[in-house]
Amino acid sequence: MLIANASFACEQTLKVGIGQPWPPYVFKGERTLSGIDIDITRLVLKKAGFCSQFVLLPSSIRGLVELKKGTVDVLPAASYSDDRAKYSHFSLPYRRERMRLFWYENSAFIKHDLQHLMHSSKTFVINSGGYYGEEFAQLSQQANYKNLIVPVKMINQRLLMLKAKRVDFMIDDEVSGLYLMAQKNITGISLHPYIVNDNPIHFMFSNKTVNTAQSQKIDDAIKQLETPITEIIDNYTQ
Repeated sequence: MLIANASFACEQTLKVGIGQPWPPYVFKGERTLSGIDIDITRLVLKKAGFCSQFVLLPSSIRGLVELKKGTVDVLPAASYSDDRAKYSHFSLPYRRERMRLFWYENSAFIKHDLQHLMHSSKTFVINSGGYYGEEFAQLSQQANYKNLIVPVKMINQRLLMLKAKRVDFMIDDEVSGLYLMAQKNITGISLHPYIVNDNPIHFMFSNKTVNTAQSQKIDDAIKQLETPITEIIDNYTQ
């Protein structure tokens, strides 16, 4: 499914891959998209002289596959990794993201870091295709930890699994998790003190379809739109 932005004179239309709803970053209506990352993407691409066409995809991991093939040009809300840089390049950061542990507090594990929690056989639900930093990437590849991690593509389902205590932790973006808990009036779940990952967020461009001159225009737009981008984030989170 494709959702185009309002027409204006533009150099080129870029196809933007969008995965599952992720409030307050992505909301999906019947015929419209909104949210922090949607609004910022529209604003930045228009400022850079591009039209945007949003391509709805079944998951974040599918977005990476389609970007690698060049069937979509851009993915918003992207964290940098060396593996991703093999088939893409990245814009300047346009916001930050803090990945946190959501849990039912247990004082026996309050001071544990991620490795110690896994060593204690705690279970984690995550977004399939999400990025949680190098520490998590390395730990999740260890044979004795792999079966502790449950990938689920929709945040609503991840939060319900934690609410039902089917897993010990949900690892997710701090803003998104707290936003959804407030919307659904979920109580008893809190943030563990340990921060899994805190990193800048970029647009990710396909090496097959977006050249450096085009990505430079987007970088220039990000620099010029620093204040409006902050206002968009504040409008959804305050």
